[in-house]
Amino acid sequence: MESVLTQTKVTVNSIDVLVRDSETNSVPVLLLHGSPDTGEMWLPLIERLGDRVRSIAPDLPGFGATPMPGNFELTLENFADFIRDLLVALEITEPVVVVGTDFGGHYGLAFAVKYPELVRGVAISNTNFSRTYEWHSFAKLYRMPLLGEFLVAGSSKPIIAKSLKNFAPALPDDYIDKSYAAGFGSPSVRKAILRMYRGRDSKDFIGWDDQLTALLAHKPSIVLWGDTDPFITPDFADRFGAAQVHHFTENSHWLPLEAPDQYAQKLIAWLETL
Repeated sequence: MESVLTQTKVTVNSIDVLVRDSETNSVPVLLLHGSPDTGEMWLPLIERLGDRVRSIAPDLPGFGATPMPGNFELTLENFADFIRDLLVALEITEPVVVVGTDFGGHYGLAFAVKYPELVRGVAISNTNFSRTYEWHSFAKLYRMPLLGEFLVAGSSKPIIAKSLKNFAPALPDDYIDKSYAAGFGSPSVRKAILRMYRGRDSKDFIGWDDQLTALLAHKPSIVLWGDTDPFITPDFADRFGAAQVHHFTENSHWLPLEAPDQYAQKLIAWLETL
């Protein structure tokens, strides 16, 4: 059965966070997007999940309708605390299923490591949480002062559309078109993108990655991975030690948008085992 999705704002540590919430009386599933996306990237999946779960898709700080204050700390510790405080603001007291991709994976996996008692299961897509990860070429440029600002300022809609199609040919044209204004087309989001890339280093994961591996040895987990991702190689999918790993050999970085039917099928089958 299709669920009705509402949009609301909750205050988390003085940040007004936009949250899409199906508000069904089911297991809460927290859907955490990456950069430069918003919670809207999960809409095709939410539609397919229906009323099986309570789908919760926030705009993370700095993206969409959620601002990133200048004093917001881009540490894994703070990411974990932010997700905990978001759940408190939503008055969710039962353990949640965390689904994360890209930078959303940093939030969700840090939360799972720090607050395992609040997590029912973990689903991972195309994200890094490893001390051995090396930044992709665009990230290296974004991390450079002045050059990064120049590059994001020149990210016009045609340039972004062409790049996304090269990176992920199956990414829907309508999503590319509609998401630009809330992504690279937004000056505040451009600043957030640079802050995120410059605020994260692979050494930050030292210790956290080991704890995650230990956690996933007994916590229900699944990896759904687009293998043609130009930003992170498919071997990283197998490093989490998840109980299930599914490689989508024809898809790329935005797997839930590129293959929503297949993604939902795998995720639903896993959710039914929890």
